[in-house]
Amino acid sequence: MNDKTQSIESDQESSRSGRAFFGKSLVQRQFTDGIARGVVTAGGWTIIASILAILFVIVAEVYPLFKKPSVSLVSEFKVLSAPLAIGMDPYHDKAYTVETDGIRFYSLQENKFESQPELPEWDSVRVTGVSPSMRNFPVLGLSDGRVYPINIEFRPVYDSNSQRTIEPQLKAESPIQVRTDGSPVTLLTHIKNEKGYKIAAQSGSGQVSLIHVRLRKTMMGTTRKTMSQEEIAVPGEITAMVFDEAYNSLLLGTSFGQIFRIDLEDSQNPAQLIGATSKPGIAVTHMGFVLGGYTLVVTDSEGSVNSYQLEKSETAKFSLKKIYSFPSHKNPPRFFSFSLRNKGFLTGSKEIIRLHYGTTGDTQLSVAGNTNYRTAILAPKFDGILAADNSGTLYRWKMENPNPQISLAALWNEIWYEGYKEPSYVWQSTGGTDEFESKFSLVPLIFGTLKGTLYAMCFAVPLALFASFYVSQFMSPDLKRIIKPTIEIMAALPSVVLGFFAALIIAPQVETFLPGIMIMPIVVTVLIVIALLVYEIFPGLQFMAKGGREIYLLVIITFLAGVISFYGGTLIESSLLLGDHRIWLKQVFDVTYDQRNALVVGLAMGFAVIPIIFTIADDSLSNVPEHLKASSLALGATLWQTALKVILPTASPGIFSAIMIGFGRAIGETMIVLMATGNTPVMDWSMFNGFRALSANIAVELPEAPEGGTLFRILFLAAFLLFVMTFFINTLAELVRLRLRKRYQGL
Repeated sequence: MNDKTQSIESDQESSRSGRAFFGKSLVQRQFTDGIARGVVTAGGWTIIASILAILFVIVAEVYPLFKKPSVSLVSEFKVLSAPLAIGMDPYHDKAYTVETDGIRFYSLQENKFESQPELPEWDSVRVTGVSPSMRNFPVLGLSDGRVYPINIEFRPVYDSNSQRTIEPQLKAESPIQVRTDGSPVTLLTHIKNEKGYKIAAQSGSGQVSLIHVRLRKTMMGTTRKTMSQEEIAVPGEITAMVFDEAYNSLLLGTSFGQIFRIDLEDSQNPAQLIGATSKPGIAVTHMGFVLGGYTLVVTDSEGSVNSYQLEKSETAKFSLKKIYSFPSHKNPPRFFSFSLRNKGFLTGSKEIIRLHYGTTGDTQLSVAGNTNYRTAILAPKFDGILAADNSGTLYRWKMENPNPQISLAALWNEIWYEGYKEPSYVWQSTGGTDEFESKFSLVPLIFGTLKGTLYAMCFAVPLALFASFYVSQFMSPDLKRIIKPTIEIMAALPSVVLGFFAALIIAPQVETFLPGIMIMPIVVTVLIVIALLVYEIFPGLQFMAKGGREIYLLVIITFLAGVISFYGGTLIESSLLLGDHRIWLKQVFDVTYDQRNALVVGLAMGFAVIPIIFTIADDSLSNVPEHLKASSLALGATLWQTALKVILPTASPGIFSAIMIGFGRAIGETMIVLMATGNTPVMDWSMFNGFRALSANIAVELPEAPEGGTLFRILFLAAFLLFVMTFFINTLAELVRLRLRKRYQGL
């Protein structure tokens, strides 16, 4: 009895200790699971927050590109008389006005008159006209028939406390007699460069006086000035004039709306009619070039504002080609002013001032007022507007327009750039001159991204899918344990190594053996078919491809096909392709062969994408439940029929995901694209031309882009586009995968 009681107590003690043990273990597991769940959840939210933070930074950098320009009135004050022309320094500190009795300087900060320099040889004349062509070098038309060139400089001076003040300085040139009858000069224009300046002034009915002042540096460091003057016969009543520096000519607008060109290299030839306003009798009121001297802006008496480009035909005849029509003014425009920094320009009538942009054809700002505007200019730094009205009031606006060349049209539409024969998509962020305008069309970059991805996928997808299909279904397990890890190791190769190899090895070899590479797929197919026929005709040779070891025979066949292709390609090139396939492509198809091209990128990037697609597709095919395969075989299907009609449909969601993940990898590739192409933003589907992708463009341009500048923000916009493209592809891949999974889940 005691033994039985002792045994029961022992069992009860063991049960209690077991419950205690398992109870403690359950609590520990729950605690551990809770910690793991919290860590995983926190990690997931951290990733989401990081992605959103990156997206926020990108959007914050891109947003200023699309902010609308704005102006705000800073000051207005009366001057002594209504100005004929005005100018200002880059710091908005000092301004000058050309008034009928001379030139006066004003302080824009204190809104007051400062000085009126005395002009030599003035002789108490009045200013009757001012050349609208260039600032800080106004040329005055005087009431006694002379023209008076004047240099105006604004020099910054710093005191001991590093405070800047602007000191205006005036230097007058010698006045030049134009009209012999002493009548006023009211219409004139001029142009200045480092070699001197030219002045054209109407000297009489049907006459324009052309003055050419040349400046030459002597060996002693002094400047020697020479002057020549000639009279040119002009057609009709001239209402506007401007020099065309690009073609060394003088353009004249008439009261009947005609535009003539006079060749200054042969000024005795008759004026050539190159254009006209929309209707006869509508006078040309102003003509002027925007920065760079290629885009001509013409306004007329009906208020129309149009831009043109001067075209030269093969017969050396010129004509004006209309580019844009800008919003018309209700009244005839009174002035034209171009920006010294970009292709922006002002036009204005008595009731409104408008800011236009010559490249995009946009009208970006309108400044209306209850006044009678007489003249206006853009600030030298394109950050303000200075205007004057007939009552002698100066108005100064501060302008916010840091990215005038950017608009949705400039980014996505064809733009008619200066020097181009037609509108086109262009990316060109830098140039060799100050007049160059950056071209920021994103279409060539998106085109290049898709082109590189397409060629890479055309090479990678068939190889990766066929390889995964063969390895998972037909290869012997012993070989699979070697082949699969080897292919997966390829994914560890750095992109820069593949790009370096593609640029220095693949590109030259492809150029040398291009005909052989083109015929190689055909030769490989033919040899495999021949081997298959031999395999069927001679059963005694079947031991060479048994047990899933066909790969050895296929490797030998492929190597032999490569040798035959390269030698055959050389023979084809020498006999049928004019001895050089590059010359043949150019003559027959008008295709230029670039050594670093889309074909090279497709081969190199294909090697980067193949491991990803192969691994995911192989896992999908290998993880199909064995009972499906066994059931198919038990019903009498062959191994090949089972693989095609059972295994492949069941694994299709994973295979599609593999392709999409590889597609995303190819879109975001940078170094291979950067090193293996010419990195030229051309839009051509030819595999023998290069391209520029979004990712490569960011890598090239970002180190040189000024922070906060237009190019800097455009590159962030390119990064945003890459983000959107990748997100779209991944979302599409997931939707298709779920649809395929739902379709085949009943198998």
